[in-house]
Amino acid sequence: MKLSPLATFRKTSNALYTFTGDKEKLLVKCYRGCSAYDHIQQEQFALTYWRQAGYSVPEIRDLIVPPLEQPYLVMTYIDGLSLREYLSSERIALDQKLLAVEKFFADMSTRHKRAIKNDDRHLLHYDPSSGNVILADNKFYYIDFEAPPQRHGVLDAASAELATVCRWIVRDLGIDSLKDVLRVMVSAYADQQVLLRRTVNRTTGRPFQFYHRWQDRKRKLAQPQNVTKYDIADALRKIVC
Repeated sequence: MKLSPLATFRKTSNALYTFTGDKEKLLVKCYRGCSAYDHIQQEQFALTYWRQAGYSVPEIRDLIVPPLEQPYLVMTYIDGLSLREYLSSERIALDQKLLAVEKFFADMSTRHKRAIKNDDRHLLHYDPSSGNVILADNKFYYIDFEAPPQRHGVLDAASAELATVCRWIVRDLGIDSLKDVLRVMVSAYADQQVLLRRTVNRTTGRPFQFYHRWQDRKRKLAQPQNVTKYDIADALRKIVC
């Protein structure tokens, strides 16, 4: 069995390898650190749960990889670009990127509506980013489910996922895209105004706003192109509140 190291667009604390099985290309994810077995159990559970719920995620394969001694998980290899790679590419037109963002938010909106309605915290992603979404076969595949569910309620967790992913998307496209990204996001969540308002209030409603905004201004002065929580929350508040 020949394992090939897999280079990733973003940094990862784990080791990734690919190899070709009997009929398909497979990914081996090796977990590092003292919590490696906890991460495997969490990822196995989440991948199985999401797949049974009808969402696009890699399939787990029950295979032994002889050369490896550290904890690992074998799953199908999703051959595509991460959403971050796609949105950061200079070879793809902005209108095409925004169409992909529009479709992505529509998909996520449906999942959030289902999670909130059923009070199902397991249908939320707790390490959300554009790097943890793969575009392949005209679908969005979610990856990296090591982070366990938080103690927050489902509405708060959904708003955190939405705000974080939105911030990553704007970073990928550039700060000038903020209005366009929020426009398509608000359109996708038009029937979930409670969630949109909660997304705003989780940032602007925190105590000691003078301190948090002072920190935010410092970050913006140091990196004018950086996208912060307040960029998203303040712009979204003008639309939905």
